[in-house]
Amino acid sequence: MTRASSKRYTGYAVLLLCLVNIANYGQRMVVSILLPAIKADLALTDAQLGFLIGGGFAILYAVAGVPLARFADRHGRVRWLSVAIFIWSLATGLFGLARSFIELLAARVMLGAAQSVGIPASHSLLGDYVTPEKRPFALGMHSAGGVLGATLAMVAGGWLGTYLGWREAIAAFACAGAVLAAVTWTTLPEPLRVHGSEARGSVSLRQVVHRLAALRSYVLVLTSVCFAMLVEYGLSQWLPSYYVRQFGLSVEEVGFRYGLAIAVGGIPGSVLGGMLVAALARRDVRWLVWFPAAMYVVAIPTGLCMLLAPNAGVAFVLNAAYALAVYSTNGALWGACFVHVPSELRATTSALTLLVAGIAGLAVGPVLVGSLSDALAVRFGHQSLQMSLVAVECLATLVVIPLLCAGRFVAREGEHNRVDALRTASSAS
Repeated sequence: MTRASSKRYTGYAVLLLCLVNIANYGQRMVVSILLPAIKADLALTDAQLGFLIGGGFAILYAVAGVPLARFADRHGRVRWLSVAIFIWSLATGLFGLARSFIELLAARVMLGAAQSVGIPASHSLLGDYVTPEKRPFALGMHSAGGVLGATLAMVAGGWLGTYLGWREAIAAFACAGAVLAAVTWTTLPEPLRVHGSEARGSVSLRQVVHRLAALRSYVLVLTSVCFAMLVEYGLSQWLPSYYVRQFGLSVEEVGFRYGLAIAVGGIPGSVLGGMLVAALARRDVRWLVWFPAAMYVVAIPTGLCMLLAPNAGVAFVLNAAYALAVYSTNGALWGACFVHVPSELRATTSALTLLVAGIAGLAVGPVLVGSLSDALAVRFGHQSLQMSLVAVECLATLVVIPLLCAGRFVAREGEHNRVDALRTASSAS
């Protein structure tokens, strides 16, 4: 293979894995914009809807992630990633055919289990496809794919749901995912392993857990990430329904305007946040926790103003600003998680972090919002969802406190790993 063709092939691999992440988040999030139609069609409560978009999906997503990712790493990442895409697309299609809450829940559980392979396998593949000096850009592209997937879910899902129906919108996303699975299987060969990557799967979970539990900085950052995921997934899954109820907008209009707000704020936030914190951390490694703490200090009042905005126009502008602040913390938080972890343990550390934070955040956040909305309905009527979201946003203060406490330990524990942490913060943006 010539150098030029090698570059083209690497670019194709990065693009295809970015598309995989778009499909990952698109099929996960499209249900959110369609909640009003699903609720009306099947007469579901807000608590049931919250469990569908949160707990039902997140429990298997979190629990299955570690064993399935390690299995794929040992038995062919491309092969099992392709299978996972097909299975989660099948689960999406089954969701569109469901006629009861139990059937919907079963499809979401299936989706969560299959999607748990997506991000770990893609990160592992990118580590072998792309040279070290280009990995920050490649991983940044992959992270931006998640934002684009959520935007596509809002815009295309809202339009299709309005003009064709929610079941047809779900079917369209499922069919696109099945095609992507076939393309991935047939056009993306397994790359050669980089030196030392084989050792990752041989490290026992017990060793990794023991190492992480001994790091006070990691425990504090993990606590912060749990609350961050609780708040952000609680808001992101329910905001489309909130805009429909609060301002009387159509699903199509909400899909377009909310998707645009996520893209305008989330994409530059993801890319620039990692670049900025890497530059700051070169001066003082504590910026890995100070920076996300500062951004959440900005995000909390912005989010509350967004939820209490007098009209939809103001709310969507503030939504973009809120997305910018929140998405800018991704690189710093991952960098802080990995700052004192040896490179051969990072894959398992990532999966374990997603396991704990996924259960605490993905599973609890949307369910908490829906349950609070039902409980507050007697007192606040149609504004119960708004009050529920405001209450959950206030919990974001619990993101800031552990990060500030972690500053002293980040500077003390494992000073020799500082250089690696800076690279990780930039790569995860």
